[in-house]
This record gives sequence, C-alpha cells and structure tokens, in this order.
Amino acid sequence: MKLRLTALLLALPAVVFGALVAIPTTSAEANTYDVAVSQRLIAINTSGLGKVTVKCWAKVTCRGKLSFTNTSTRYRTYSVPAGASRTVEVAVRTTEAAYPYPANGGIQRGDVYYKSAVLVVNQDYPRNKNRTYGVQTETLLTHQQLKGSVQGPDGKEATGVKVEMVRQVRGGNTQVVRSVDIPDTGGNYSFNVPLGSNNAASGPYKLRISGRDKDDSFRSWYWRGSDGSTLGSGGRYIDEGTSVRVTKMGDYDANFVYGSIGGTVQDHINGGSAEITVAAPPPVYSTNSKVLREYDFTSCANIYGKTTSNSTTGAYRVDFLPLYGSNPRYMVRAASGGVETWNTPAGGTTGFGSCLDVIDYTNRTAANLVPVPSNAYNVQVRRSNNTVNIDGSFSGFSPTYSDRYVTLREKIPGVPVLSSPVVARGSVNTSGNASGASALKDVPPGKYWVEMGRRTTCSAWYPSVYPNNNAYFSGEDRGAERWKTVAGKYPEYTKSYTMGYVAKTPPSGYKGWMYRGYCKALGAGTYDNTLSINNLDQTVTKVTNRVRKGAIVKGRVTRVGGKTNKEMMVTLSSSDGKRVLRTDLTDSRGYFYVAGLPSGNWKITVNADSWRGIGRSFSGKHSIGVTAGGTYNAGTLRFLS
Repeated sequence: MKLRLTALLLALPAVVFGALVAIPTTSAEANTYDVAVSQRLIAINTSGLGKVTVKCWAKVTCRGKLSFTNTSTRYRTYSVPAGASRTVEVAVRTTEAAYPYPANGGIQRGDVYYKSAVLVVNQDYPRNKNRTYGVQTETLLTHQQLKGSVQGPDGKEATGVKVEMVRQVRGGNTQVVRSVDIPDTGGNYSFNVPLGSNNAASGPYKLRISGRDKDDSFRSWYWRGSDGSTLGSGGRYIDEGTSVRVTKMGDYDANFVYGSIGGTVQDHINGGSAEITVAAPPPVYSTNSKVLREYDFTSCANIYGKTTSNSTTGAYRVDFLPLYGSNPRYMVRAASGGVETWNTPAGGTTGFGSCLDVIDYTNRTAANLVPVPSNAYNVQVRRSNNTVNIDGSFSGFSPTYSDRYVTLREKIPGVPVLSSPVVARGSVNTSGNASGASALKDVPPGKYWVEMGRRTTCSAWYPSVYPNNNAYFSGEDRGAERWKTVAGKYPEYTKSYTMGYVAKTPPSGYKGWMYRGYCKALGAGTYDNTLSINNLDQTVTKVTNRVRKGAIVKGRVTRVGGKTNKEMMVTLSSSDGKRVLRTDLTDSRGYFYVAGLPSGNWKITVNADSWRGIGRSFSGKHSIGVTAGGTYNAGTLRFLS
C-alpha cells in the first residue's frame, strides 16, 4: 500500500476502525425491536443516496422510515416481510452533517471521505418505536484500478504478451474477466474493478501473464507479490498466484518483471543438440501428497520453459522467466543421448542427478538454485562416471538369480519404496552362501533405496507340461505371441531365440517350454535407504544387509468337471508398498509352493490362466500370515468352475 495511505491510516483514531465492523443483530434485540440494521458503514453517492440491509424480526411485515436525523425531511420508507431481510435505500441532504463529501467537511481516508453520523430507524408497524445507530458515512466509490507494468530485458522480450484478470469459479475452472494486450517492448495495463457493497473490498482475482518465447512457444504464469511492490515474482499455476482484492484505500499496483537464463551446453553426448528445461520449486510446498504428485517433477518443481541448444555452438537461452530479484530460484536440466544433468556447471565434477537432488530432497534447500537473470550459465551433459559397488551376502539358502538381483530406486519423499523409480539395476556375481560384489556404472548423483533380492517383474523360459498354448494364442490380437511356447526342443519362431530361448530337451514329464512372467526367489530380500552419491566421478561401496531365507507357503489347487489345475499361477501380494509379490505355478498335480516371503500378512490370488493374470473366485484361504524362514500350508484352494 502507498506510503501516503499508510500514514493516514496510522493517524486515525481506533474508534473509526471499530465503526467499520458490522455488528450482528442478536435475539435479545428481536425482543425489544422489530427491525435491525446491520451496517455501521454506509457509502453515499453525490446525490446523498446509500443502501442498508434491514432485517424484520416480527411475525408480520415490518414498516417504517430511515433517516439520518430525527428532524430530517429526507427519508426513505421500508417494508420488509416477516423474518426476511431487504436492501433498502437511505438518503441524506447534501447540507446535513452526515453528508461525507469534502465540501461538507468530510475527512479523507485512502480514496474516500467519511463523516460520523446517526442513523434513525422509525418503526411504524407493528410497534411505533424509534432506535438509533452510530454509523459512519463514506463517499461512494464505484471501482478502483488494478494496474501495473510489464517489462522484460531489452532484446529478449516475449511477443504477443497479454495480461489477464482471472477468477476461479465453481468446479475449479478459471474465468477470464478482463484482458489487455501489451506491446512487445513492454508497457502498462489497468483494469477497472468494481468494489463491493458500501465500498467493501472486491472479490478475489488473480493476474496471469502469457506470451510467446523466442522459440514461439506459448507460456504463461501467475503474478505473486504485494500492492505497490517494485518487483512481482511469479507462480507457474493458479494456486501459486497471489489473490488480489482492490479496496477503497487506493489502486492496486502489480508489476510483472521477467528475465532469462542462458549460456552454452558443453560435453554433449554423441554431439548435436541438448534439450534444456528450466524449472522452479513452488513458492510454498504443499502439504497435500496428491498436490505434490501433480507437480511437473513429482514432489519437486514445475516447468517454466524449454528450448533446444544450438547443435554447433551449444548456445541456449530460455526467456520469459518471472524475476525474483537476486534470489536463486531456478534449476536447469540438460539432456542429450539419454543422459541428463541438473544444475551441473560446465567443467569440474560438481553436479546433480535429479530435480530432487538439486533441492537436497526433504531439506528443500535453495542453495543450489540459479537466479534470473543468468546470462552465462554454462552447463554440461556427460555421464556421471560414478561407480557403486554393491556387496551382498546370503544366509540359510542358495540364492537364485532373482535373489542376487540389485535395484537402486531414488528416494522420493512421501513415495513408498516400491513406487519409487528404478535408476539402476544389476546382480551380485556370486552363488552359494558367500558374499559377492557387483558394480553399477554411471549412477547419477542422488539418494537411493538399495534393494537386494526384490525383483518386481521378470520373464524367463520354464518347462511346461503342455506342448503349446494355442487356445490362448488364438485370434489376431494374440497370434503374434505364439513365440512364447515351444513344443519339444526346437522353437517354431525365430523370435523365441531372440527372447533368450536355448534349445534343449524338456525334463522328464514335460512336453515343451513356455515364456512365463514370474520370478522365483528363495530369500526374503532386503532394502535400506542409506546410499548417497554426491557429484560426479565418485566410487562408492555399499554393503547390503544380509539376505535371509524367506517363508514358504504350500498348497494345492483343485478344479471340478475335468478342468485342468496344471500350471495355474498362485500369487501372494502385500498392500504395504514395501514387500514385492511372490509367485509360483502349480505342477502336474496342482501343487504349489511360494517361497521367499518376508514376515507379514499376504493376500492369496489364484489365476485360472497364468497368461492373463486375472484373479478368479475360489474357496479356501484368501490370506495367510507368515514369519520368514518358516513353512506354512495354505490347504486346498478349490475352483468351482
């Protein structure tokens, strides 16, 4: 707010501010009076007319007159139905003391003039009775201005710039109330905004600026700031914009200022151009997990601009970025050849592997962010050259390939481990119970969950009691998958070899091979969250927790009417977001055992067709509790069809 207005406000007696508050009518008043007027501040136009709300407490229609003195001959009548409220006109002569305009001695506050006055309510019916209210009259304002300037850096201005006054309406939609075009070189804007009743503040609006950058890409963002601030920052989406209300105290000034980030990209992967993305954390992080997931980069930041660097010089520039003074605000993602780096300066070994790594995950620091303008921010895109050595050990069983499988997942705040993205994977090079080491190459900087023996998906060739699965592979939509079955030793399709099949005779009792999508593991698996990698060219050794033998659940599937119970998939799953599912296929007699279960409660699902993976109804146990290392019997699971 302007300094002149602030000084005037400080000089006003406290009693004046108290007079601005509408005092609610109580039930006690209803016992004494038939009507009540809630306003204590009444805006008067130049003709001496204003409006108030009259409430009728009686059980019959209330009638009477309103005036500003008992002797005034200028009054307005009211007639209000029982129990209702009506807006009623009031009137004052321009020569009376209650007339607030300057020529009659009105005192200025902001852009209005005010006078202390007495409103007289003359009740004619149902009771002939008078009452008075101490009120304040003010000069009526029909509107105030919401205005400001738009300015970008010389030679780097956006084109087709438009400022829009918008409001949110029911259902979360946005309505453009007014808009104005801004010259490409910058300029001013203004909107006339109506005030509320009796000079009340206007409804809330937000200001959106839009335009096209040097690549002719359309972009927009919302103004953030305070009235009269010399620098208005911005938020990417409407919830990040400042709610603006104009008041009787004066026009509202909101200035848009924007700048650029540019430089060169070095060390391109395979040469050529790099994709550049400029993002910024929200001004205030939401505490709502759903909102955090909806950020352009989950739980981290929103995108403000993109471009492609010059394929020859590496030069890049992203314009039309909200200015935040000298405060660091942005991050630059450079990607090329399947590799990406974040705020990684050209040369040296300082760098970040992800958006979350830049803000240091839950610490949400701004220390690594970049200010605007930044006209020589040179970045590099190169592989991290980080090596992570994983040491694993096993106890109580001979590990399968799945048991030795290693996964690194980025540790995203608020996201369960199994929902976190996989960054690297491999397996420790050991068998038996001895420990072994595996190196994961080019792991980006960041913080990670380290998993051992927790594959979530895999596929491999397994012997089958059937020579093929033609009943499933019938029709155009499934015919292309016939390579997934092999009758005997040799496949019919070359793609079977492409997908890892090795010609060999089926074991005794089997007729062929099938490419199945399940992982067999014996260990309970393990994970922890203590791996951190800082910068580039690092070598880190991680010793995992010992993987111990998991629980085993045995049982049998039966069916009626001669229908087969062979090679049906039995799946045990958990809903806690921390334990991977474990599966098995029934043998030639319908028996199964699901191994490698960590301690806890597990849901049992049986699939009538292991290819479709659809759970079917059955009788028997539908859940079971286990302790790692133990063996449990799920009994008979009986299909009725």
